[in-house]
Amino acid sequence: MDLGIKGKTAIVTGASSNIGRMIALTLAAEGANIVIADIDEEGAKGVAEECEAKGVKALAVKTNVTKQKSVKDLMAKAADTFGGIDILVNDAAVFITKTFLESTPDEWEKQINVNYYGTIYCCYEAIPYMRKRGGGRIISVGSDAGRVGENRQSVYSGTKGAIISFSKALCQEIGRYGITVNVVCPGATLPEEGPGRRGFWKAANVPSKRNPEREAAMIRLYPMAKKPDGDTPARLGIPNDVANAITYLASEQAYFVTGQVLSASGGFTRAG
Repeated sequence: MDLGIKGKTAIVTGASSNIGRMIALTLAAEGANIVIADIDEEGAKGVAEECEAKGVKALAVKTNVTKQKSVKDLMAKAADTFGGIDILVNDAAVFITKTFLESTPDEWEKQINVNYYGTIYCCYEAIPYMRKRGGGRIISVGSDAGRVGENRQSVYSGTKGAIISFSKALCQEIGRYGITVNVVCPGATLPEEGPGRRGFWKAANVPSKRNPEREAAMIRLYPMAKKPDGDTPARLGIPNDVANAITYLASEQAYFVTGQVLSASGGFTRAG
């Protein structure tokens, strides 16, 4: 099926690894030219090469989403290179797992600046380019923590809830320009084996030796993770689950879908 993405220009923030990387690769597989925006320049260059291997053009841009000037420069470079901007995926995020009283103001600020202000800056700087194109797609990676709240992630949950409310408000202002605004909310989404997976557990404040036990406990909370037999292994979410949902919302099939929150979380959240 032609999703209408071929030849479009997509910017993916936080795309040097894990979910962001898979989003970039999935959009590239559909024919989009990709801009990898990440503070990790070397990682971004590696993902850009992976995208180019799929037959599209790709650009890696070192970007600090907490700085509006850096984001402004990103958008200008993307537009100068590819002629415009069609798709923006806000994936850059930080999550720190601690009880609220254990956490520090510096940790609050880091999460708010990357998760929420990063999304705001990217939208603000990308929308004028989308208006020139006559339309566009903005998809932010939220979290089920932002829908229902998550224990030991109070500030992170707050930033993701803010993204949801911001997106619902923004879509009302820019729908007239043919720009949709949606949010995809993962639940627990584990990267592939390797440093990314270990980094997930480190961010979750779980020692590596406890990973299997913690993962098994988490699986019990996800309806789709449970399997009735031993033939199909139980699992939590993987980056592909999120990337596929975002690719749909970036497509022409989702032209009339805006202001929506889609949980790609195996049934963890059943919120309306």
